[in-house]
Amino acid sequence: MKKTEIQALEGYFKTDNEHWNEYAFDMLCETIQEGQFENPGIPLKLFNSAIDIITGHSESPLKAANSISREMEDHNLSVSQKLFIYKWLEKYIKWTKFEDADPSQIKELIQSQAEVLKNQKPEYNKPLVKGIRESLKDLVQLEIEKLPKTFEDLDTMQRLNILCKLIPYVLPKVEAVHSEKDEPDRMSNNKDSPFDWGMNVL
Repeated sequence: MKKTEIQALEGYFKTDNEHWNEYAFDMLCETIQEGQFENPGIPLKLFNSAIDIITGHSESPLKAANSISREMEDHNLSVSQKLFIYKWLEKYIKWTKFEDADPSQIKELIQSQAEVLKNQKPEYNKPLVKGIRESLKDLVQLEIEKLPKTFEDLDTMQRLNILCKLIPYVLPKVEAVHSEKDEPDRMSNNKDSPFDWGMNVL
């Protein structure tokens, strides 16, 4: 992480408001731990903006809730990412005393929005896009082409282990051949056969 990015993150929890700093820092730690956001500054930015919206629209809780929801949509957040931010908003509102605002109604609206999200179908149930088979084939082909380089980084036992697993996909499996029912076994039963091991056919 670049120095400027670190300084930007520190700016969220190094303010004159110790109460805010505690929540912002704890949220950052959980963001990094869970790894839901590629950029850990996004949830902090939205969290900070949401609190500003709540205090700036104290007379219109519905407008505040809608504004918070729109900001999340603008950042194309997933359901789980939205729920993460709503969870921290609920926590902060519950244990924070606002001087010129009563956040009780906005808190109820946020909880309602969170419940709606929780009842949505999981994102992994979305239908697969067309061409997924072709994409997988390209990925496998790419990895196959990289196998020689990959093998160079492995020790002997690892290479042998992988080769043993790959051989069945390259060479046909050798199976024993057995005589069918009532079929004479020429090798053992036919004494006059030129294939009799004790007979010199030449």
